[in-house]
Amino acid sequence: MTDNRAPNRLLDLEELNDPYFANILADLDQLTAQESISYLHPSKRWEYPWAMSRAKLEPGSRVLDAGCGASIFPIYLAKIGQRVTGLDLDVPEGLNEAHGVNVDYCQAQLTELPFEDATFDNIFCISVIEHLGHEGAPAALAEMRRVLKPGGRLLVTTDFYEDADAEIIYEGEGGPFPVDWGFYDEDCLNRYLLDAPGLKLEGELDLRVDWDEVKPTMRRFHGYPYTSVGLTLVRE
Repeated sequence: MTDNRAPNRLLDLEELNDPYFANILADLDQLTAQESISYLHPSKRWEYPWAMSRAKLEPGSRVLDAGCGASIFPIYLAKIGQRVTGLDLDVPEGLNEAHGVNVDYCQAQLTELPFEDATFDNIFCISVIEHLGHEGAPAALAEMRRVLKPGGRLLVTTDFYEDADAEIIYEGEGGPFPVDWGFYDEDCLNRYLLDAPGLKLEGELDLRVDWDEVKPTMRRFHGYPYTSVGLTLVRE
């Protein structure tokens, strides 16, 4: 995929039609259709292809999906030849058998990773860090940096909104209800994620956004007014 967008940027629904994104999404949809265990959240339809475009994976790379839940993404990574560990507090059962792969699922906290230093070439932390609260993010980032190889990439996405102190209401199917997890605005993004010790943002970051346009668009897309931001952090 080649374009003129900043590598670190906000979710852009037009990118879902980009051939690179569309091909990955077709594979993910095909995999989720094979069983009833896995899922693919709407925002991750952009976040996963974005992360893949930034990871620079090599055949047989050691990768961690930090906070995987029952996402189809670790299965996809295994299918394309990665050595995959999936970590969550509640790990899924039956996905390896359903897809004929060998993801190493591990039950643990993101702030206490049970791995040796410099274990992984790439770490994916997709729409997870906001659930730790701003106070929990530094410890999680420190742990992910520790288990990442020097020069390795940490691909982070998180919910992004104009005001991190705002009350957000979900207005999609089954709603309304108040959002009970944290999210990031530009100030919090800089304070808690971009200033993480030992991790450097790779490439430019574009946070330009017209909230009058984005909020109704995202409500229609996934029921929430916020969007997502993708960050490529490299272990120094």
